[in-house]
Amino acid sequence: MDNVKVKDLKREYDSTFTPSQEYLDSMPDLQNSDFVGIPIDFVGIHNFHLPIRIKERNGDTQEVMASITGTVSLDASNRGINMSRIIRTFYKSKDDIFDINKLEEVLRNYQKDLKTFDAHLLMNFKYRIWQDALRSVKEDGTPEGGWQYYNITFDCNLDHNGEFKKIMWVDFVYSSACPCSTELSQHAALNRGVFGIPHSQRSNARIGIEFDELLWIEDVIELCRQALVTETLVFCKRQDEQAFAELNGANIKFVEDAIRYMANELNNDQRVLDYKVICSHQESLHSHDAVAVITKGKRNSVFNHHVTLGEWQSMMV
Repeated sequence: MDNVKVKDLKREYDSTFTPSQEYLDSMPDLQNSDFVGIPIDFVGIHNFHLPIRIKERNGDTQEVMASITGTVSLDASNRGINMSRIIRTFYKSKDDIFDINKLEEVLRNYQKDLKTFDAHLLMNFKYRIWQDALRSVKEDGTPEGGWQYYNITFDCNLDHNGEFKKIMWVDFVYSSACPCSTELSQHAALNRGVFGIPHSQRSNARIGIEFDELLWIEDVIELCRQALVTETLVFCKRQDEQAFAELNGANIKFVEDAIRYMANELNNDQRVLDYKVICSHQESLHSHDAVAVITKGKRNSVFNHHVTLGEWQSMMV
């Protein structure tokens, strides 16, 4: 090797070359070399894309394009991991039908293939659920409507004791009409005969739920619709727009109200072990947002009260 000169090397790609086992064994493997350092909590790949079939509550499936983050822990004595092995491990399950419980199998394969003691997986995708129009109907009397898409993340961890924890994150977009602005508009109308329009805004609730038994995405969306009521619309004619104005008028709410409504629904659901709710109202009155956070406060909770700047920014709708 010492006598090889760069200028003498061939600059061509040999598509016919097939490495022998001896050749493969001779290749350097720096990731598995000894290294003196400190342990790493999580190391791996982010934003790896793969089409995935998700099982729906009714037994059907839908294909989604998932963005996957796969990470594992690393001992202090090891320099690195084989990043591509994470992808190869996931590809073993690429043709399977997924719900959040399926990810436990993937994580156990991670631990086995990468010889690690902790494995973590994030799977983010858009999930569609049909939303009926508020008032518009077809000629046959059935509701008009359209597909509403929800930002979903499966957040799963398998620790060195073999304990599997699963969290589902759901982003729910709704309208929030301001109670204060509503009262002030009514005051101007009654006392001065002046017409005013209360301000409202598109708002976002991000709900993280830890659970044991299977909790369907549809279940969480129903909890959100029950708590927040004024979900933004997909299909809209004039009668639907009028209905939406009436719906907002009947369900005015501050961000403090919205997050308490959501927390109450979660507190009343026995399937929910722990949760974190973040609400952001992107104010049309102010140049800033109104925000709120509630966590259940379970002992040794995987959630905390802290929300990062990145979390707030990613909630812009």
